[in-house]
Amino acid sequence: MTITEHPLVEKYLAAVAREAAGLSPERRNELLADLEEHIAVALAEESASGDDGVRAVLARLGDPRTIAATALGDEPPAPQSPGLAVVRAVVRALAVLVLLGVAGSLAFSVFPVLGGIPLIGALWCLWAGQQWCKRDKVIGTAAALVPLLFVVAQSVIAAGGLHFGLGDAFIPVSLAALALPTAAGFYLVWSAVRPLLGSTVRAA
Repeated sequence: MTITEHPLVEKYLAAVAREAAGLSPERRNELLADLEEHIAVALAEESASGDDGVRAVLARLGDPRTIAATALGDEPPAPQSPGLAVVRAVVRALAVLVLLGVAGSLAFSVFPVLGGIPLIGALWCLWAGQQWCKRDKVIGTAAALVPLLFVVAQSVIAAGGLHFGLGDAFIPVSLAALALPTAAGFYLVWSAVRPLLGSTVRAA
């Protein structure tokens, strides 16, 4: 029996392996091999073969849970597949699209203030997303605010008539204001997905 096959050493290494179950198999095996080598060298230097000497060496190494936690903290995150990145970007972009459309529709409803709820959600998703540059975020924000500002302006500004002073152009302008957030949503979807599709093709 070699010194590293001592029952206390085997128990110690088994505890480290159990605590380090979250590591990749390669990293876990590397960690155990390093520990086994370190234990063998330490025991040989101290000529420790009895239980007390082995316990002293293992105690200096540290608690298995601490060793595993350190190794888990040092392990780099697993690389994200391009396909998963595309899915996440599409989901966030579609959420912005839907929320912008709902916000614009509610802005022209009987209770336009309700449009503020999906509007806040859309703007949060937009500005929290890393797939858009600042210009895209500004465009999306401006388009999202148009219906609400249009309704507010119509309500508080006397513009020479019932239809905001636009006459026959009121309905087309209203429809344009209503459609603008949805159009911006489609633009944001395309802006988010286009570079990711290119990276997926190159990865393939």
